[in-house]
Amino acid sequence: MKKYILLLFSFIVLYVCAMGLVQEYTPINSMGKPAKVMFAEAHTYKPTRAAVAPAPKALTEEEQEALRKEREKARMGMELEKARKFQEEESLRLKEEQQKKEQEVADAKFKQKNLVNVETLAENSQLRIFLDIRYATENNFTGKPLYKSDKCYLQEDTAAALMNAAKYALEEDTPFYLCLYDCYRPRSAQQALWDIYPVPGQVANPKTGSNHNRGTAVDLGPCNEEGYPLPTPTDFDDFTPKAYAYAQEGIPEDAINNRKALQKVMRKAGFTTIRKEWWHFNYKDAKKYPLTDLEF
Repeated sequence: MKKYILLLFSFIVLYVCAMGLVQEYTPINSMGKPAKVMFAEAHTYKPTRAAVAPAPKALTEEEQEALRKEREKARMGMELEKARKFQEEESLRLKEEQQKKEQEVADAKFKQKNLVNVETLAENSQLRIFLDIRYATENNFTGKPLYKSDKCYLQEDTAAALMNAAKYALEEDTPFYLCLYDCYRPRSAQQALWDIYPVPGQVANPKTGSNHNRGTAVDLGPCNEEGYPLPTPTDFDDFTPKAYAYAQEGIPEDAINNRKALQKVMRKAGFTTIRKEWWHFNYKDAKKYPLTDLEF
């Protein structure tokens, strides 16, 4: 009997110890009740470790020297590029200064004949005009440049009247700008035009001269605020009947309207038209100025 009592007592002790272990590894939830976690799971849980990067490999002396040379090469490349850009900017600055000085000398030469640089006059008047001096390019009926300069020179009163026309153009219901194709023209250039196209009424005979040779005539057309030409009956230096100042046949309505607007503002400023060229305008009292042959 004692033997059975001893076995029962041993069983009770083992049972109590087992229950104590279960209670120790059973987590409690927010309600104060044991969470449903298995005894085995509590014992086998392992915390996650953070990954540890391996230590960088030490560079050999040769590798360190190669890296140093590569960095030095990159630094020298940056220094050379910086020096190149500075040299380009300085060269451009000196070139612009030289051109400015040369232009001042040229303007002074023309000023002796009362001819003024219209571009400078426009800047001083805070007006925008556009220059497309065709005889300084190949884009003319001769197919070759006749001027060395693409500047526009006019007699002082003619230039002032042109500035007025530029203001009137901006006051139109549909504002526009003026694009200048030709202004003062040396008599030598007039001779070159006559040699290629000796047709009176369309090219002036250099013996009698043109008002361009006096600095009192300007060839121009209407353009938008970016300097692009607006539709006109023909291009500059067109010798067909469509180029006549009042031609109608075969000409789109918008081109006729633009021509009318141009003629309106030029007349208001004191200019007159000629019959065969919609782009040509003379200023008054042209004959009081001499024919000149100032080279650009």
